[in-house]
Amino acid sequence: MSYLHHIALFGCPRSGTTWLGQIFNSVPAVQFRYQPLFSYEFKDWFGQHGLSEDSLAQFRTALMAAQSDFVLQALRPAKTAATHLVWKEVRYHQHMAGLLALQGLHHLVYIFRPPVDVLNSWYQAPKEFRAGQDIHREWLHAPAKNTAPCEFNGFDKWKESMRMALSLQQRHPGKLLMLSYEQLCANPLGVTRKLFAALDLPLGDETRAFLKASTTRHEADAYSVFKSQRTPLTLPTSIVQQIAADAEAQALLARAEALAAASSEVELEAVHE
Repeated sequence: MSYLHHIALFGCPRSGTTWLGQIFNSVPAVQFRYQPLFSYEFKDWFGQHGLSEDSLAQFRTALMAAQSDFVLQALRPAKTAATHLVWKEVRYHQHMAGLLALQGLHHLVYIFRPPVDVLNSWYQAPKEFRAGQDIHREWLHAPAKNTAPCEFNGFDKWKESMRMALSLQQRHPGKLLMLSYEQLCANPLGVTRKLFAALDLPLGDETRAFLKASTTRHEADAYSVFKSQRTPLTLPTSIVQQIAADAEAQALLARAEALAAASSEVELEAVHE
């Protein structure tokens, strides 16, 4: 197989990974794969094969030949001359350290979002937060959702993942790229341009068109990437207040935002340019 720039995209559930994944997918040179480690086709690949250069190379080859509708999704355009392979996960964050240690993974992009917004979005996603569940019981540890070590739902897991990502970014500053969902929303074209430059990706008309469509058209579906309006805050006030009072969470978020801003020092650009 010819050289492929191999990129993994990680983030907690409801942090913008789907939107960012489709920004990547808009590039004709990118082969995008959706949550392969959660699919039947590639279920827990690294748990079964270990984390090594060989297993990662085999994973890359298998991803390029993926067959399942879940991994390929229905959103993909036909692509025949890929230079980049990008796959996204909201689970299996415990594999980030091992992946970053391998030469076969060229970059890991970690997208993050303020915890109140993450939990508020989760609370309003019917496939994630089931009818009849009690948010007061679930928001901290998400016992109904975190049924396996690979799951990263709830406030406590948000903090765990952020601690992990920030520590790994210190060890791999040029390889792990911190990306702020808030900064991406505020300046989609400028932040995408800077991110793509770091990953040696072109910013073409297809991506510009997708950014414009996804930020000017609004679909109420909780799983749509077309959002021109913010999700209304319906998370109970008592939970919002507890999160706001958590000094560790606020410090983690501030540190991550500063790192993301430093790595994407761009002037505000209009999506409509």
